[in-house]
Amino acid sequence: MTAIKSGRKTISSYGRLGILLAGIGTVLAIDTMADLSVLYKLWPLLCTILGIGFIGIYLQRSRRESAYIGVGSFIIGFSGLALYCNFTSWSVLASFWPAFIILLGIAMIFGFIFGNRRPAILLTGLLFISLGTVFFMVFSLSHKLWWSIFILAGCSMLVFDKVRRS
Repeated sequence: MTAIKSGRKTISSYGRLGILLAGIGTVLAIDTMADLSVLYKLWPLLCTILGIGFIGIYLQRSRRESAYIGVGSFIIGFSGLALYCNFTSWSVLASFWPAFIILLGIAMIFGFIFGNRRPAILLTGLLFISLGTVFFMVFSLSHKLWWSIFILAGCSMLVFDKVRRS
């Protein structure tokens, strides 16, 4: 758990993780025993830490793989949505379910920006964002917005064409 470095004892990364987890458990135990019922709603912050960890892995590797940044950004987006649902109501997912498709598209675009610049990844990400936006507009706002499919698909193709040509 400890290592001697420059004559001083230092805690290893596993030791730091153990201290962090024990601290989180202690705070959650105090919240439960005091019947505060607030901290259990903050569990998505643990997912945020996991997403930041994936991004950290991406930054520390010499051979950077875009999958790490894509997964990390998706998990961070999910944790934001889960945190929102914890403090409002999980029934809002009846309207916000297309957000998961949009998050997948955003993760793919991050993979395109920070990884290998294959246009197929950008096109797929843009199509997921467009599809999620259309689903949100049609199923959550009004079924009369079905024509938005063509506008969003056209804008996605214009962006894709500009990136493909450059």
